[in-house]
Amino acid sequence: MKMKLRILGLAIGVLLASAGISAADTVNCKQVNKYLSTGRSTSDVAETMVIPEDDVKKCQEEAAQQKPADAKPAEGGSK
Repeated sequence: MKMKLRILGLAIGVLLASAGISAADTVNCKQVNKYLSTGRSTSDVAETMVIPEDDVKKCQEEAAQQKPADAKPAEGGSK
C-alpha cells in the first residue's frame, strides 16, 4: 500500500512540475506591448522579460493585426 502511495505522489509531483514549466513558457503579450509603447527596443524588452526576441516580435505582429479590428466606426452618420 505504501508503495502505491509513493508512486501516486511521484506521479502527481511530475504532473505539477510539468504544468509549471508549460505555464512559464507563455509570454504576456500585453506586458510586452506595454514596454514597447514606452519606446523600448525589442532587444531591451526581451532582456527585461527574459524571453526570446522572436516572442517580442510575435507580440508586436499580433498587436498590429488586432489594431484594425479594434477600430470603431465614427458615430453620428447620416440618417
